[in-house]
Amino acid sequence: MSGPQVAIDLGRIERNARAVVERAALSGIKVFGVTKGSCGMPQVARAMLRGGVSGLAESRFENIRRLRESGIGCPIMLLRSPPISRVEEVVRTVDISLQSELEIIREISRIAQRIGRVHDIMLMVDLGDLREGIWPNDLLPTVERVLELPGVRIAGLGTNLTCFGAIMPTEDNLNQLVAYAYKIERLAGISLDWVSGGNSSSLPLLLENKLPAGINNLRIGEAILQGGYETFREEPWRELEFNAFRLTGDLIEVKVKPSLPIGESGYDAFGNQPVFVDEGDRLRGIANIGREDTMIEGLVPINPGVRVLGASSDHLVLDITEAEPPLVVGDRVSFHMNYGALLTAMTSEYVEKAPMHDIADFTGRRMVSIVADGAAGSLLARQSAGTRLEQMQFDVIEIADAEHPPVGLVRLHAGADRHTASKALEATAEAAHSFGLIWIDSIAALMPEGEEGDEAPERSVLARVLGLDHKPGALQPQLSPENVVLVGLREADPAEVRILKDSRVTAFTMAEVDGSGMREVMREAIRIASSGTVGFHVSYSPSATEIPGWATGSGGMTVRETHQAMEAIALSGGMLSMDVSGLDADTEPRVATEAINFVMSAFGKRIL
Repeated sequence: MSGPQVAIDLGRIERNARAVVERAALSGIKVFGVTKGSCGMPQVARAMLRGGVSGLAESRFENIRRLRESGIGCPIMLLRSPPISRVEEVVRTVDISLQSELEIIREISRIAQRIGRVHDIMLMVDLGDLREGIWPNDLLPTVERVLELPGVRIAGLGTNLTCFGAIMPTEDNLNQLVAYAYKIERLAGISLDWVSGGNSSSLPLLLENKLPAGINNLRIGEAILQGGYETFREEPWRELEFNAFRLTGDLIEVKVKPSLPIGESGYDAFGNQPVFVDEGDRLRGIANIGREDTMIEGLVPINPGVRVLGASSDHLVLDITEAEPPLVVGDRVSFHMNYGALLTAMTSEYVEKAPMHDIADFTGRRMVSIVADGAAGSLLARQSAGTRLEQMQFDVIEIADAEHPPVGLVRLHAGADRHTASKALEATAEAAHSFGLIWIDSIAALMPEGEEGDEAPERSVLARVLGLDHKPGALQPQLSPENVVLVGLREADPAEVRILKDSRVTAFTMAEVDGSGMREVMREAIRIASSGTVGFHVSYSPSATEIPGWATGSGGMTVRETHQAMEAIALSGGMLSMDVSGLDADTEPRVATEAINFVMSAFGKRIL
């Protein structure tokens, strides 16, 4: 870890979402999970969806685009009214938006009418927090004007509390919300889908059974992401878990120093006059975290005995005199973050984000299922692939129930062309709710399809499974472009280059392999493919490797570099499945031999 890192526990987020959703359901309330605190991270969104949220809520177009490009197709609510210049993006990308300004609603109507759509809006009423919202006296006149506009449907009424004026939700102000909703339905002759009673700050009323009947939606972010750390200050909600997000940095200096600065006092780098208490000489630590990374005032040390003294733009000063265990240079210090610190840390480009699932040690049988098409099966048999895997302590088995494979099973697919990868990825998508892909090949297979058909052309296979061709067959949301890495790319059509630049797929060309070295490339590839997933699939084409005397692989990775890549995969322990293509009756024996040797390295074959 070269800089600060936020470790994100997706298991806790999923469990928090489930706890909130199940409790809200008892009161007839559906929950939209607010993802803006994670910058619309798809892994976080999928955890919320696994926890049962009915949809997602976001405030930034960039985050919404990120979610959609990752194949997340659930309803998305836009939390912030857009500038007029971006209204068309609202109509095209979100299912419902929160609105309070008539001029913007008129523009939504104009755009929606032009492109032949009807856009749902939730009118926001201001109940005293004085952020966005129609003032109650203006609500019914605004409703009447909106009803005259084509292309717009009033789908709900909502409010926002605590975010600006710190006005808390109460039975009184939320009963006002419900009364306004009933009045709109009665006078306008419409039925509202949603009466949205606010954010996480409304949850204490829910737990006390004081949330007014008629409210059927809540927009929940903090309680899911942080376990209600901000919401339940006095009495925590026991079912919710804290510390789904932890900020960690490295100690880069540890020294005994006076606690009171020496010299004439002035202003710090941020225009403040800090006040210090003389505690004598203390052991101080400096961590590589600063105000460019997060809101320092929102950090709470997790390490016992550590105190935050202050920070500059890139140095966090700590008192570690009483730290248990004692801390030294190179040790890592971790912090819980309040919502403000979380927002700034997730936004900072200097902070690495590391989403991860609960890790369960697997000590049972290691099993491999081999699926080979045509001549590929004969080649595997001649190379004694099954026997060699058994010698490596794998049980080679046939799957009795393909939809419910045993825990610990790794699938190995082999075939003549890259359609083998497509079939292998489909099988992995059925078995894993989220996985990455390391594509080791000379080509990207992202060519736009020029012809219609159920099966994608071989050079379009990856575009199809990632949904980049906008045709049926995408393996989303299980496989997100953010978790896909191409390694050893040697050739790409201009159309593929455009797709690569527009997508979130990471590509390491041979030039980058030569420049950075295979070890560094694979370290980064495995990190990306593993980020917020349960593991990854490996797809290998022999064309990626320069096998002596074989023209097809000319200019590719060396045989040793390919083994190095596969060994890194084996050491990571993250491989869920693998496919190798290019094995048919015409495959040269030396190519088949090397390809199977590479497979053995990926499964953990060692010299010693």
